[in-house]
Amino acid sequence: MSYGDVGKLLAESAVTWGDLDWIREEWNGPIIAKGVCTAEDARRAAERGVDGIVVSNHGGRQLDGVAATIRVLPEVMAAVGDRIEVLLDGGIRRGSDIVKALSLGAKAVLVGRAYVYGLGAAGGEGVARAIEILRTDIARTLKLLGCPSVRELDRSYVNVPPDWLP
Repeated sequence: MSYGDVGKLLAESAVTWGDLDWIREEWNGPIIAKGVCTAEDARRAAERGVDGIVVSNHGGRQLDGVAATIRVLPEVMAAVGDRIEVLLDGGIRRGSDIVKALSLGAKAVLVGRAYVYGLGAAGGEGVARAIEILRTDIARTLKLLGCPSVRELDRSYVNVPPDWLP
């Protein structure tokens, strides 16, 4: 396929909110929308009946000027509260990053890059080691914070710059 054909196909395959409406009409099961980076998009997704969203900039590979996911998480949480599940993806390099995201309200954190690096370095054992490194760092961070468990994390454990808040 030539370069020109790829560009044409991309232009013709734009995903819209109407596509999400169609998916909701056709599918009665759970829907999680990935790629939410603003409060407005979080509200729109919730209004369209998704069960959850993934705050994700796709690792910054798609648009290099998109804000870091941890940076937009507070505004997204303020927009949707507990109405839908909020997960975070992108920028997770260590266990303390996971703790920050959970403290800011994410229900779960996706850590693709860490286990892919482990897989590339040592196969299945590398994946297990990468997960163990993250788990150990989470435990250490919780101890340093004086927090007994990830279930107890809340915004009191992080300093949120005022300009991050809506």
